[in-house]
Formats: sequence, structure tokens, C-alpha cells
Amino acid sequence: MIKAVIFDWAGTTVDYGCFAPIQGFINGFKSIGIDITDEMARKPMGLAKIDHTRAIAAMLDCPLSEEQILQAYKVFEETLLANIEQYCDIKDYVSETADALKRHGIKIGSTTGYTSEMMDKVLPKAAEQGYSPDFCIAPDQTVKGRPYPYMIWHNLMKFGISDPREAVKVGDTEADINEGKNADCWTVGVIMGSSELGLSRDEVAILSQEELEIRKNAVRAVYYKAGADYIIDNLDELPDVIADINRRLVQSAPHMLLTPGPLTTRDSVKYAMLTDHCTWDDEYKAITTSVMNDITRIAANDNFDDYATVLLQGSGTYAVEAMINCLCRKKDKILFLVNGEYGRRMLTIAENSRKDYEYLAFDMTKPIDIEKVEKKLKKDEDIDIIAFVHCETTTGVLNPLEELAKLAKSYGKKVLVDAMSTFAAYDIAMPGLDIDALAASSNKCLEGLPGLSFVITKKMLLDKSEGRSYSHSLDLYDQYQGLYANGGKFRFTSPTNVLLALRQAIDEYKKEGGLPARKARYMENHKVLIQELEKLGIQSIVAPENQSYIITTFELGSFDFSKLYAALKLKGFIIYPGKLTAIPTFRLGNIGDVYPSDMVSLVSAIGDYINAENLNVNIKA
Repeated sequence: MIKAVIFDWAGTTVDYGCFAPIQGFINGFKSIGIDITDEMARKPMGLAKIDHTRAIAAMLDCPLSEEQILQAYKVFEETLLANIEQYCDIKDYVSETADALKRHGIKIGSTTGYTSEMMDKVLPKAAEQGYSPDFCIAPDQTVKGRPYPYMIWHNLMKFGISDPREAVKVGDTEADINEGKNADCWTVGVIMGSSELGLSRDEVAILSQEELEIRKNAVRAVYYKAGADYIIDNLDELPDVIADINRRLVQSAPHMLLTPGPLTTRDSVKYAMLTDHCTWDDEYKAITTSVMNDITRIAANDNFDDYATVLLQGSGTYAVEAMINCLCRKKDKILFLVNGEYGRRMLTIAENSRKDYEYLAFDMTKPIDIEKVEKKLKKDEDIDIIAFVHCETTTGVLNPLEELAKLAKSYGKKVLVDAMSTFAAYDIAMPGLDIDALAASSNKCLEGLPGLSFVITKKMLLDKSEGRSYSHSLDLYDQYQGLYANGGKFRFTSPTNVLLALRQAIDEYKKEGGLPARKARYMENHKVLIQELEKLGIQSIVAPENQSYIITTFELGSFDFSKLYAALKLKGFIIYPGKLTAIPTFRLGNIGDVYPSDMVSLVSAIGDYINAENLNVNIKA
């Protein structure tokens, strides 16, 4: 929640229109024989006044010596100190707004372009009118003034605030907004009575509404370009702004996503998205190529040259659909092995693609039965391709990839695998198992973000897939040609920021120690989760020997999932609903940037919920 609001002074809380400094600058430059306009005097407003003086000097056609600049500043300072008390009337709604914020426990801070000597005259006058902030600092009391963030940081240190997103900077100049942005605070620009508007009350009063709106829109444009988070007319709108910021803070509060993806990502992965790139840029295309190459190496290792990774703009299902559409010929007969919702999704894709297919269905809590598959292959020699999901996230059951691949190959069949939840966490040796294609995505065990999926496949198979796809955007062959022939250029708009995040995620994967390290962490997460939940009497529905260490389905018992979800969310944990219809369940993923200690904290939160529910039952009884 917001803990502090840091106001500017002239033009924001006092001195409607910010007129006190204007005559001082005019007199200062006149003392060295230079006439400046009101507009020139006002343009750098908000800076420390010596910096303001230098900024005006930089606008002039003739260069000034340091001696001339200091002379102009000396006269400015003399003029301002002589008349500043005449410009200390507080603006509309200042004291009422400050009092309202204080009643909500919000500290009132302030920064200024004035020196501490100037503020010694302003502070008592403002206090006489009912406005007295909890803290005030001037640029001569710190390293540098605006647009540097140091004065704001002094406020935060005074109030014991370590997170600048818990503070709001309010001002009336571009320099104010820049100061707030540089401190990483929320920023609010005030229009009426501002230096940017530059009008007195009397001047505002004689303007038509249309003329005033034109002037206000010009100020709004300045604040917007500077990056203001909010723009208001008057300070009476500020409490509503604070309420909206608090809403956004709650909405964006960090949660641990205990799901199979999207999942909790490292800050470095999220920060990697903050750079904009052009998709035609050679540097960006090189990043794209490096991502494809690294993914291929994870899957193919020494057989790197025989395989290609084709990136697709979309979720994992996009990759599965592209794989089925492009790598299965019209005359091919596909056998789908289904023991969950994601296997069923393959059937929907095949049906809509008008593929020739059959399927074998299995219990959703048990792995695919090898013997039944072999019986089918013996009975139906027309089958060309076998397709299945490695880890069925419907329940977390792990299907026997190695056995299925070897069985298929012994009968001369191609193998297509949906490895969304297992790629980069399980050892999937595509060359060793002779897997023809594998579909996965960035937002699973690579710990990237949603929006990019990929198919890793034999180049030989890709080269034979030209013209097969019924979909233009999901044409795997065309996408492959575009990416590889054009040095990493997507055919259509690339999800640039998501790809940058994936690049960073892969770097993090390597830094952690690659597959061995990530696998070990996930396995330990799963072990702790199972052991701790068993202490609460919560059991997994999948037998241990068939259970993946990616996601686990647990019996919900008599508890209400919605209530459990809400209780855990309040403590920062997001869980998954169950997909089984026979019994009530819930699912917990333990992949992403999570660790065994997080599993302990999660189970503790679940235990608190159970105790509270049992207490409520006993009270009602």
C-alpha cells in the first residue's frame, strides 16, 4: 500500500502558477545585460535554482562565463529571498488532502527546487495556513537536486520505506515527474496552478472553457511525455488516485504460482522484457537464433546438426497443432494415446485438421499401458505415427516415454511427443530414442514467460513437410524456412519481449547447472511437498511410481476449492483446480523459481486453512 506522498512546493502546494522565481531570473540576467522572457525563465522550472540558472544560460545564443552565471544567480537569489513570502499562499485542497492522507497513515514528504534558506521562509507561512509536511529537504542538503532521485530517497529513508513503489511523487513540472521516475515512485502531475500552465487565478478566470482546455491539454502532453503515471486537475483528486494505486498494488502483488505454467519466474527474466527491439535488427535476430540453437542442444546434444527448433508465436497448443498438421501427411494414419485432457486436445486438433487417426484411451490416473499399445500395433499395421503426452498435467501422471518410443520404432512408426511439462526437467534424448518431433513452450521448465512455443524436429522430416499445413500462420515448414534462411527473422511479428525473457531464462538455466541441477531442485520440491502434505492427511491420487515431479493432483476431500484457493492467495500462493470429475481434487505444481522452503511454507498455509475450517465446523456444531 502507499505509505508516503511527496509533494513539490511552488506550483504544487503553494504559489498558484509558480510566480515567485520568475522575477528573480529576469532580474538576475538583466544584471548581466541580458533580457529573458517569462517563458525562458519558466521552462526549466523544478530544477535546483542554480541548475535552473545554468539551464536558462544554455538557451541563449551567446555563451556565458561561469562568473556571469554566478552573478545572475546571486541577483536571482537576492530578489527571491526579498519577495518569496508574498508567494506562500497554499493552493486549493492542499491542507484538506494532506490531512485526509495523514488520517490514513500516509506520511507527507516534500522536495523542492528552492534552497534550504528559501524554504526557511516558506515553511512557517505554509504552516500558518494549515499545511505542514512531515519532512522537507532542499537540493543543497543532498548530493544533487532534480531530476536526480536523491531528495526523494531522503524522504523514504526518513519514513523507513524501502520500496519506492510505496511512495507517490506529486509535482507541477517535467522535472518533478522525472525526479519521481528516476526514484521509481509513482508520479502524479497537477495541472491547475502549475508552473507548466503558468497562469494566475485571474488569468484562468478570464479564459473561455475552450481556451482553458487547450492550455490544460498542452500541460497534459508535457506530463504524459515525461512518463507521469497519473495526471489530475487539482489535489482533491489525489485520494482517488491513491486508492487506484493501492488497488493496482494489491492486484500486482507477488504471488507464488504453484501451477504447471505460467509459473513463478526470476526477476531477471521479467526485467529482460523491459527493452524494446526491432524484429529486423541484426542483434535481435542473433538473439533469436541463439535461443533456437540452445533449445536444440538441450534436446539433441551431439546430434545438433540433424535437428531444428522452430519457434512459434503462441501457447504450447500452437506448437502441438503445428506439429500434427505439418509433420503428418494426409495419407498417414495417426494413433493417439490418451490419458488426460491434453491428449484429448490432440484429438480435437486431428479432427479439425481432417487427419486419419485412431486413439487408445487409458485411465487418467495411470500411465499409458505398453501392452495395449503393442496389441494395437500388431493388429493395425496401417498406423504410421504414434503421438502422446509425456507428462499429462491433467493429473501429473508420467507416461513411459522411453518404452513407448522404443516400441514405436520397433514397428517402424514415427513418434511425436507433447513434452510441454517435461522439456528441460527430464532427460529426453531425442536422437537416442529416435523421436521425430517434440513440442514444448517457454513458460514451463525453461522458466520463461507465456507467448512462445516451439517444435524440435528432425530437419529431414521438416524438409519433407512443405505444403502440408492447412494453416498459414501455423505452417511449420514456412516458419522454419523464414527463421533459418533469414538469420532468425520471424515470418510475422515476433513476440520480442517474450523472446528476450526466454533468452534470459535459458541463461539462468545454464547458470543453475542445466538439466541435472534443475531436475534435482524439482525432485526435492516434489519430495518435500508430498511428505509434508501426507502429515496433514492429504494424499496424491497417482501412485508414486507413476507420478511426475512436475505437478501432482491431490484429494480435496470435503474442503471447498474456492475457499482454499482464496485463503492461499491471501498468503501469496496460487494453486490449480483439479480436472477429474470422479472425485474432488486440486493440483500443485512445483516448477518455476520455487524451492523446498517454499513448499514448506505452502503446506503450512494449507495447514492453517484446515485448522480454521475445522474450528469453524466445531463452532457451528
